[in-house]
Amino acid sequence: MSLRALLLRSASQAKYVLLGGILVLALFQFLLIAQAAEIERSNAFGRMAEFVPAFLQQGLGQQALLLATFKGTVSFGYFHPVIVCLLSLIAIYIATEPAHEVESGLVDLVLARAVPRHRLLTRSLVLSAGSVATIAAFMVGGTFIGMLWLAPDGTSIDPGLIGRLVAHLVAVAWCCGAIGLFLASFSKRWTTAFTLGALIVVVGYLIDFLAIGWPPARIISWFFPFEYFPALVILGGTSNPWRDLGVLGTATVAFTALAYWKFEKRDL
Repeated sequence: MSLRALLLRSASQAKYVLLGGILVLALFQFLLIAQAAEIERSNAFGRMAEFVPAFLQQGLGQQALLLATFKGTVSFGYFHPVIVCLLSLIAIYIATEPAHEVESGLVDLVLARAVPRHRLLTRSLVLSAGSVATIAAFMVGGTFIGMLWLAPDGTSIDPGLIGRLVAHLVAVAWCCGAIGLFLASFSKRWTTAFTLGALIVVVGYLIDFLAIGWPPARIISWFFPFEYFPALVILGGTSNPWRDLGVLGTATVAFTALAYWKFEKRDL
């Protein structure tokens, strides 16, 4: 069975997840601009600064106040907790398909056709990464369509800023997908692989959030991908994107390599 055939079969099974992700996340960007435009027209952004939690201001300084601006509100669509976690979970959901094939016994039928084991992982890796990139592209489309139709006169958003935020968002999701692939490489049940991956995402994001105002959480936050998506620092223009993207890319490659090694060695 060719890689193309495997991809088409898996894409058909994941189409509702992919289409749902595209619709929800792209529409979210569009509606967020509608909200930001309304706040801008009513000159309410100045008052919004009063509602930024004190612990955020203490932990992030003046960067926290960037959220109370038109640019910050539009950009928030790329680092909102729900957006980051949902895209990461979609990547894990698709990447853990090999565990489902092992659990259902389908892997025996596929490998009976002299298909190399690594092709199953390659299929899931390509589909997971491609799905994340596709959803992110539609998110950007939703942002710029919203800016074209709804943004008040005199407001704009830097395409370079959106590009940096999207690059980090995609890198985080790809890293989570690689973790999911690694979990699937030794799991006998799909629910085990996906649940572990989902727990890593949720717990990791919570720890990263707590690290803003709680020093003990900072000790372990660097173990999780979200630490390397400093959204407000990127928004403020003082980030070091190559370092963060380099760490995420290295972790993605490492977990992917471990997944291939483990899947080749396991007893199916």
